[in-house]
Amino acid sequence: MKISAVIITYNEEKNIKRCLDSIKFCSEIIIIDSGSTDKTLSIAKKYGAKVFYKEFTDYSSVKNFGISKAKNQWVLSIDADEEISLSLQQEIIRAVENNYDGYYIRRINYFLGKPIKHGGWGSDYQLRLFKKGKGIFTGAVHESIKLQGKVGYLKEPILHYSYTDSKSYFEKMNRYTSIQAEKLKPLLFFKLLFSPFFKFIKMFFLKLGFLDGLHGFILAIYSSFSEFVKISKMIENKNKINTDTLLIRAPNWIGDCVMVTSFLPELKKKFNKIFIAAKSNTVHVFSNNPYVDGIIEIKPGFRGFISAVSEVRINKIKTAVSFKPSLSSHLFLIFSGVKFKCGYADDMGWLLLNKSYKRKKYKTHVINEYKNILYLLDNFFNFSNIKQELFIDVNKEKKLLKDFKISGKIFTIAPFTAYGPAKQWPLHFFEELIFKILKKKKNISLFILGSFKEKEIKISDDILKDKRVKDVRGCDLQYAMILIKNSCCFIGNDSGLAHIADAFRVPSVIIYGAIPPDWAGPLNKTSKIIYKNLSCQPCFEKKCPYGHYECLNSIKPEEVLKYSSR
Repeated sequence: MKISAVIITYNEEKNIKRCLDSIKFCSEIIIIDSGSTDKTLSIAKKYGAKVFYKEFTDYSSVKNFGISKAKNQWVLSIDADEEISLSLQQEIIRAVENNYDGYYIRRINYFLGKPIKHGGWGSDYQLRLFKKGKGIFTGAVHESIKLQGKVGYLKEPILHYSYTDSKSYFEKMNRYTSIQAEKLKPLLFFKLLFSPFFKFIKMFFLKLGFLDGLHGFILAIYSSFSEFVKISKMIENKNKINTDTLLIRAPNWIGDCVMVTSFLPELKKKFNKIFIAAKSNTVHVFSNNPYVDGIIEIKPGFRGFISAVSEVRINKIKTAVSFKPSLSSHLFLIFSGVKFKCGYADDMGWLLLNKSYKRKKYKTHVINEYKNILYLLDNFFNFSNIKQELFIDVNKEKKLLKDFKISGKIFTIAPFTAYGPAKQWPLHFFEELIFKILKKKKNISLFILGSFKEKEIKISDDILKDKRVKDVRGCDLQYAMILIKNSCCFIGNDSGLAHIADAFRVPSVIIYGAIPPDWAGPLNKTSKIIYKNLSCQPCFEKKCPYGHYECLNSIKPEEVLKYSSR
C-alpha cells in the first residue's frame, strides 16, 4: 500500500535532512513551505519531494492543504523536526494493510538533547497515519486530527527533536503564543498572576517532572514562562485596535461635525474603511466625502438608536471613537459590540471605554480635544496640516443654482442658532443689516438660512417682499451648503452654518456672545470674528445670567456691515 508523507516547513535546514531520510519508505513526499529563505527547499528537492507554497495562517490550514495534494490512499503527517524510527517504519508498512482508518503513534520528545518522560511529555500519542478523506486537522496551535473511522495504536515511536537548545525553544514559543493569544479569554489579569505558577506546579510536581532532573525543572520553568507570555499577548491583543474599519460617533452639532472632517484623510491612512454614525441633522456634512465608506444615520427615538446599533453590528466594526461626551454615545458603542472604544471621559467614559480623554473644559479649542481623543488610537497620527473638507454633489449644485436663477453675487445670512439666545444676535439687528445690504448692493441675491423650526419666526415683510431676497429656511442642509459655498459673503451667529462657511473658506462675519471663539471658533483666516470680550464673557450659558445680553446688544449693524463690505 502506497503512503504519502506530508511535511510543512519554514527554514528547517537543520532538521529536514534527518526527517527525509526517515521517510524514504513513502512513495510520495509532499513539502508545504511558507517562504523558507535557507536551504530547506534545495535539500527537499534532492529527495524528490514535491514542493508547494502556502502562506502561513495557522497549522491546521497549512497541513490540510498538504493533505489535499496527496495522491495516495494513506497519509503520514510528520513535522520537520521529527524522525520515524527504523522499527516504526516497518510497523507502518504492516499497519496500512490492516482494516483500520487511522493510527495513533507514540512520540518521544527530546528537550535540550534529552528525552523527557514526565511532566506531561511522556505519554504523548498523536494520530499521524490515516486514510485520505477520513481525517482533517483542527486547531490553530497544537493541532490534531479529527478522524472518522476505526482507529488503532502503533507501539514504535516517532522521535521528536523539538527543542535542541534554548534559542529554538523561545523562537517557537514566540510563534506559538502569538497564535494562541488571538483567542482572547476572560479574567486575564488573574490568569496572568496565577496561571504561570500553577503551570509549574502541575508539570514539575503533579506530573512528576522532577523525575527528569534538571531538564525537567528547566522545562517546567520555560513552560510557565510561556504561559505568562501567552496571557501577556492576550492582554496586548485585547487593547490592540482593529484597523479594518473605524466607526466615528460624530458630534450632534453641525459645526463640530465639520471640524471632524479635518481628520478623515489621516485616519484613512491607517484604517481600510471609515464609517460615520451621525444624527439625522448632520449626515449631509459627511455626504460625498471620498474618505467615508458608509454613513449610519441615528434617527430620533429608541427605535432609531436600535436600528443604528444593528447596522454597526452587521458591518462587524471592532474599533470606534466617539466625539460626543455623553453616556448615550458610550452605550451606543457598547451595544454595537465594538471591542475597542475611545472618547471623552465625561459621563462615565472613563469606566465604559477602553481609553478615555479627560478634558479641561473650555481650556482649549475643540479641534485640539478631538486630536487628543484620536491620539488614543495611535500616537503617530500626523495632524499638522489638517483642513476641513466638505464635498458637494456637482449635479445637485448646478441644478439648485439654475432653479434659483441667480444673478449677481450671493449673500447668505444665518440669523439663528439652536444653542440658545446667549449666542444669537438680536433679530431686529439682522433685519436692519439686511436693509442696509440691499440698499448698498443692487445686483445681489440674498438668502436667509435657518432650520424648519426657525421658519416660524417672523421676519419683516418689507424684507421678504424684495425679489432679491430668498427665504430658504427649512431647506435641506445640503442645499444650504451649496448656497454658502457659492456665496461672496456669509453673515451669521456662532453656529454650524458658520463652520460650513469656514470650511469652504467663504469670507464671513461671525458674531460671538456667550462662548468665546478660541474654544470653538473658525479655523481659517477668511472669517472676521466680532467678539466684545466684556467682563461677563464668556459665560457658556444658553441664556444671559444677567438678562441684559450686552455682549450681543453692543454689536451694531454698522459694525457688521463694515466688515461684510470688505
